[in-house]
Amino acid sequence: MKVCVLASGSKGNATLIQSGETLLLIDAGISFRRLKGLMEANGFDPARLDAVFLSHEHSDHTKGLETLSKRVLLKLYTPLKTYQHITEKTTMDITRFMHYPVEPDVPISLNDLTVMPIALSHDSNDSVGFVIQGESKTIVHVTDVGFLPETDYPKLHNADLYVFESNYDVSLLFSSDRPYYLKRRIDSVRGHLSNTDSAYHMTHLIGDKTKTIILAHPSLECNSEHHVLKTYREIFDGYGLSLDRYHVIVAKQHEPTEVVEL
Repeated sequence: MKVCVLASGSKGNATLIQSGETLLLIDAGISFRRLKGLMEANGFDPARLDAVFLSHEHSDHTKGLETLSKRVLLKLYTPLKTYQHITEKTTMDITRFMHYPVEPDVPISLNDLTVMPIALSHDSNDSVGFVIQGESKTIVHVTDVGFLPETDYPKLHNADLYVFESNYDVSLLFSSDRPYYLKRRIDSVRGHLSNTDSAYHMTHLIGDKTKTIILAHPSLECNSEHHVLKTYREIFDGYGLSLDRYHVIVAKQHEPTEVVEL
């Protein structure tokens, strides 16, 4: 399996996952031109894209879908409320893709992959994360979540690779010039995970199979790679864990991660 986070942040999100002949995209929040260029530059063929999985309806996850649907005939997997929102708010030609409703905890078979949607707490109509299994490997993709209950840990435990939100540093957020209502929204159970919360959850999710952690959706204004890694190291040290045991990547808004092969 191969994983590449093409873009990650409030200005656009897109993650590629390939298993054998199956190529899927999680979120389409960047332009088709950029998506095509990044795919080709990293060894992926846009014409071979099998499906798009949308986590929720916010524009930084969906704004590239309309143009993409004009270029590639797609299978679209997304919660029904998300589908209704994007089709009502755009002029998208819905005949260009086949829509498959997504429900939490109901597995989806896509060629040699199994995708399990997981309900997430976020300020959207319906937000989901994904547990993707194939070739005896497991990938967890969880972003845009304000609260992760411990009851979800067994569903997400011991993946080979995590794409996991680490959105903001608390001090940077509350000392920023952002309006107070926005700070409160981000720091709520229906907002985003702080670096501290992200690291805390990760200490409980990793297992002996875990090799790679991609920390995703970092805020450009209220976070930095330095703050993410410093917080992660402090939290891991506090739990007697060594962050150096893992290949840790902080995803970026304007450049893709390396292609990680499992």
